[in-house]
Amino acid sequence: MKMKRIFLLVAFLGISGCASTVVAPSEATQAPTNRLLKYQSASDKDGRLTVVRDAGMVGSACYATLYINGNRAAQLDTKEKATFYLPAGEWVIGTNLEGQGLCGASNDRQERFITLKQGENKTVRIFTDGNGNMDVKPTTLN
Repeated sequence: MKMKRIFLLVAFLGISGCASTVVAPSEATQAPTNRLLKYQSASDKDGRLTVVRDAGMVGSACYATLYINGNRAAQLDTKEKATFYLPAGEWVIGTNLEGQGLCGASNDRQERFITLKQGENKTVRIFTDGNGNMDVKPTTLN
């Protein structure tokens, strides 16, 4: 009975340890400018979208490519963040892994709709599950 409990504990830790863990924007590192590809100039009419990539082992050797309305907007490493200045309206935010080898074998891009108002600030996170599937999720962490 004791061995069965130990096996279940190890199995649980193995499964739960594979998914990414949330990183608060205040704890994330700013992505370098050479990997920020679009929407970096602010105007008074824009909203601000901050994207934070979670920490974790799955996919950590690859950049997460962030797409805005289907266009490559940034490449984020784990625990990195980027801020985008977008005109008010509805935007499609997507992500997947990109690169050579296993990085290029990621699943299809997952996309979510985000609505921004003028002057509004929103934050989303790039989450990776234990199977390497990436997704965009809202977050209220600061």
